Amino acid sequence: MLFGSRAGFGLEFHVERDPDLLCVDVFVGGLRVNTWDNAFYPPLLVKKLKDELARFRTPTARPVEFTSPAESFRLAESWMYEEDTGTDPAAGEALARYEFLEWGECTDQVTALAFPDGDRLHLVCRVRDAGGPVRDTEPVVAPVSRTALVDTLERALAVAEREWSARLAAIQGRGDTRDGGDVSGVRSP
Repeated sequence: MLFGSRAGFGLEFHVERDPDLLCVDVFVGGLRVNTWDNAFYPPLLVKKLKDELARFRTPTARPVEFTSPAESFRLAESWMYEEDTGTDPAAGEALARYEFLEWGECTDQVTALAFPDGDRLHLVCRVRDAGGPVRDTEPVVAPVSRTALVDTLERALAVAEREWSARLAAIQGRGDTRDGGDVSGVRSP
């Protein structure tokens, strides 16, 4: 089930793939940004979706340092990877604060930023190698409506919470955690 769009921002759930984890493909501007791992730990995904919702519910002005989506991304990325580009490091640091998709292992190999611009967001990302950014590719730019992004996150959160509750009930019904441990300390979303 797909929420949002692959061409802008989308989350595609594959709830049948794993009985314990939530398999979700993340799309930005037509690029699937988590091809190496899409099996999220449900409580972490629920938390991250809630965090993003809190962050994007209200329109926010464009950052002062923002020039264009791709150029602002390059400046932030250079600061993040401590590259000396001869530009103002303070601007790169300020732009890097708009980091997006910091959702754990499944999104570790993408650098993504979400620059606010009133009721729009400029999503910009680049998939990277384990050691850093992939410089021979242009960053993907996807302007999206803030309300559409919030709607996508809300709908995805509802599914993630429902699926986590179902998985938690199944674990508790089995009376184990597959490693012989106690499930009494496991919290629901």
